[in-house]
Amino acid sequence: MAKNKIIRLNPVPDGFGTVADKLEADMFASTMPTQHTHLVYEDDDEGLYVGVWDTTDMTEVAGAYPCNEFMFLLDGEASIKNNRTGVLETVVTGEGFVIPKGYDCQWQQTGYLRKFFIIFEHPDEIIPAKPTYDHIVYFNEQVKNTTPITKTSDGHQKQALYQDLQGHFLAGIWTSNAFKTPLMSFPYHEFMVINEGCLICTDEDNVEHIFTVGDAVFMPKNTLCSWQAKDKVSVYYTQIRQHTT
Repeated sequence: MAKNKIIRLNPVPDGFGTVADKLEADMFASTMPTQHTHLVYEDDDEGLYVGVWDTTDMTEVAGAYPCNEFMFLLDGEASIKNNRTGVLETVVTGEGFVIPKGYDCQWQQTGYLRKFFIIFEHPDEIIPAKPTYDHIVYFNEQVKNTTPITKTSDGHQKQALYQDLQGHFLAGIWTSNAFKTPLMSFPYHEFMVINEGCLICTDEDNVEHIFTVGDAVFMPKNTLCSWQAKDKVSVYYTQIRQHTT
């Protein structure tokens, strides 16, 4: 796996779908689906995994969600059932959302689904008895229009939507007008999906990487790069802080 380099996620990677994931029947309350996973970054010591995943229709066994996960749906839709209240929350193509670690829920889905994902399940962190939120955390226009905006230390705008109990997994919406940064070392792992505008990232070899609406990028900690936007830009972000070296 590439380390400390800009990693662009392909929604349909080369060879994706040719080798199915190994699954166990006790993972599902339905018949077993067919699933595929393509990882662009994995670190077992940190419990950090980034990539593309798909599945045929299925219902998972109900229980506490084992990790913090941000997802962006590329195709399909799913309903996440709150096992305590019975409430179903539906997510559709083009939406991002977080399932909090420890949330007592059940994934229910009819039809095909494909997503970008970032999973964080550090081996030293147990599943909490009470999650940060007892529901999924939506990233959509309604949330964007109703969540308070704060200014970041470097003058941009941020809507913080989720932070886990340890403060290691943070996610939200980041917005800026035109800006340009110098070459710098990225201070933490960050996964981004472009929600509006265009973001230009230039690596240490002076190669430009251009990201537009719907594109996803993962920046491992200590990646050397500079950033530029020529107009307004908005991204869904997930940051993994601490536990890193």
